[in-house]
Amino acid sequence: MVYMNKTQEIIPRVVPIDFNLKDQIRQCCFGDAATYLAEFNVTPNQIIEHLARAGLAVASRPERVLEHLHGVVHAVACIRGDSRGWVQLINDHGWCLERTAMETFSIDGALAAHRFWRELRIGTNGGHDGCRQDGWPLPRLQWYAGLRPLRHWLADRLFGGLEATNQSKTRARLDTGANPHTLADVM
Repeated sequence: MVYMNKTQEIIPRVVPIDFNLKDQIRQCCFGDAATYLAEFNVTPNQIIEHLARAGLAVASRPERVLEHLHGVVHAVACIRGDSRGWVQLINDHGWCLERTAMETFSIDGALAAHRFWRELRIGTNGGHDGCRQDGWPLPRLQWYAGLRPLRHWLADRLFGGLEATNQSKTRARLDTGANPHTLADVM
């Protein structure tokens, strides 16, 4: 969740997670996910802080995060800049995303998959203005709330970006002042 302050800066709004869900997350961190947390040196408090910033508290059925804590641990490691985490993320999910993109969008899909990983890393680490060349936002692992598997979330970002690129090529964006067909002109 985000809101704008008076200077039009985007400020993330942190909604606290329910106390009982925090306890369940901690229990999973010391149970099933313990070896994964140790591998990336991530603490349960870092997991909870990430989930609060990602908006888990306002999601429907937030308890689904308990099934996908491995993905959240991986996201937290990458957000921290853990290079081993990035390598493992790409090794685990890159081949599948690239193959599916190639099957769906042919060569353009394969190139987009490679571009996606670069954009994800830039968006996550904040090394850019936060937007792609076509004006759409760069994907960020900070948005991952663990409500479904990380690979599905990544695929949605990749294919959403491909669809946005295709739409940007075929029609003008309605949310820009340069477009003569904005709602402001109609009213």
